[in-house]
Amino acid sequence: MNNKNSGFTLIELVIVLAIVAIIGAILIPNFINTTDRARLRSDVQSARILQNALELYNVEQPNPITSGNAAQIIERLDSLGYVDTRRVVEQTTGANFSVENGRIVLNISGASDSVRALYSMLSEQERRYVSGGTSN
Repeated sequence: MNNKNSGFTLIELVIVLAIVAIIGAILIPNFINTTDRARLRSDVQSARILQNALELYNVEQPNPITSGNAAQIIERLDSLGYVDTRRVVEQTTGANFSVENGRIVLNISGASDSVRALYSMLSEQERRYVSGGTSN
């Protein structure tokens, strides 16, 4: 039973590697796209949380915030306990929170083209929290 000719031939190995490469070429871009979409949606939710915290602050405090640097506003909201900044960190590379017309939004103008292309996949409600998309 000890046959020297048993094993895989070079042709069989090449075919298996080619099949694995084809499957990888199909799955990897889909995975990256799904990951970018999840990060963008997470950032939209963070912008929504920050906006709600800002609105609550403006109702409860005597000096409402209507404009300013987004990072300073977020830090102020965190220091007063309106939001936990550890939970609202930008996930999308190149995106950042900004203040536009008294609203906190996610600015994706510095993000990659693939992320900006995902803007069109967001719902109309989600788009209100995003700036710098392809169809503003």
